Amino acid sequence: MSILLTAALGLTTLAACDKGEAKDASANAGEKAEEKPDAKADAKADAKKEGEEQVAANAEEDPEAGCIHEKKEDESCEHEEAPAAGASTGHFGAEFAVADTQGLSAVLAGTLPTEAVKVSGTVEAVCQKKGCWMVMKDGDMQARVLVKDHAFAIPMDGKGKTAVVEGTLEEKQLDEANVAHLKKDGDDTLEGDGPRKEFFLHATAVELQPNA
Repeated sequence: MSILLTAALGLTTLAACDKGEAKDASANAGEKAEEKPDAKADAKADAKKEGEEQVAANAEEDPEAGCIHEKKEDESCEHEEAPAAGASTGHFGAEFAVADTQGLSAVLAGTLPTEAVKVSGTVEAVCQKKGCWMVMKDGDMQARVLVKDHAFAIPMDGKGKTAVVEGTLEEKQLDEANVAHLKKDGDDTLEGDGPRKEFFLHATAVELQPNA
């Protein structure tokens, strides 16, 4: 009888242990199930952050980002085909076709003309990559001169020189990417990083005179 009682107690103890282990296993599984959604959320957050950093890095490395030029197919914003400027003063581009020269401020004060104009002013900044644009100022008014079709390059040391430019005018909106691109190209006339409107002068000819 003693032997049977001992065996029964042993079986009862084993059953209790099994139930305890099963309960512990169930509790551990519940904890893992609770942790799983958090782990997934963290993984998604990490992936999103990594993706955003990659996009930002690509934007910084992309020389085309914010390009202000109207590019033809397969044309680069680097304008490697543009001829290098020679002398820092002189005539660049086509011959002047407009007879009268006006101050830039006088032209910009009224309605923008639809025909080509020839205007004068002082060079405030020049593209330090390829000489494909310059900022020209006259009084309180200024315009960004773009070399039409990249037919010639403006001397990079043109700042401070008197300029006479022939071309057509328009007003354009610049976004943050355009502003960042121009600053990277050496434009120190831009204040702030936000969007703004500018007058653009698409030049077919530029004449630079020595500094006053």
